[in-house]
Amino acid sequence: MKKAELLFNAYKSRKEIEPFPLTEDEAKKVKEEFIEILINSEGLGGYKLSGFGEGVLTKPMITRENTVELWFRNHKLEVEIVTLVENGEVKRTFLGLEIPAPRFTTWDLPSHYIVADNIFAARLYVGPEIDPPFGSFKLYINDKFVGEGEPKYKPEEKVKEYMKGYVSLGVFIGPTSVKKGDKIRVEGKKSISVSLI
Repeated sequence: MKKAELLFNAYKSRKEIEPFPLTEDEAKKVKEEFIEILINSEGLGGYKLSGFGEGVLTKPMITRENTVELWFRNHKLEVEIVTLVENGEVKRTFLGLEIPAPRFTTWDLPSHYIVADNIFAARLYVGPEIDPPFGSFKLYINDKFVGEGEPKYKPEEKVKEYMKGYVSLGVFIGPTSVKKGDKIRVEGKKSISVSLI
């Protein structure tokens, strides 16, 4: 079985797999094949941007519900600005949560594994609409203060011409580990209150 199919099967079954042998040279090709299978199966919902590159978000990965189902065992949480993009143009901006997870049994992997695994894309929560300047935010998990920060980026500078759908622009608080049952609160110019199930 191809490596991209192994990743897709792990994604669909919500079961992590042991890391398989992977060279840096083949990682990009595995990612492209994995992304193609994902989009053909679930439709393109948008993109996620990170320091490791760019991943795709399928339509089911994205939610606006205040209860977010975690699909894997090892999720992290990042506070981000999310844009709605048409033909490479930013139409609206939102406060959001990106909740990545590997298809592998561990996060502790060389960066080319992250690339092959679609930059660990898993869930994206799109919160309230917010206009720049965005200001500073505080993150609480189960009413405990976890961190604060503010986005230093301009959405228009991060979005590429070919992009459409929701684009998660990059973390400004986190990543921090989360689990089912956690209550997430973000406070600032706009606020988020989400339960992870």
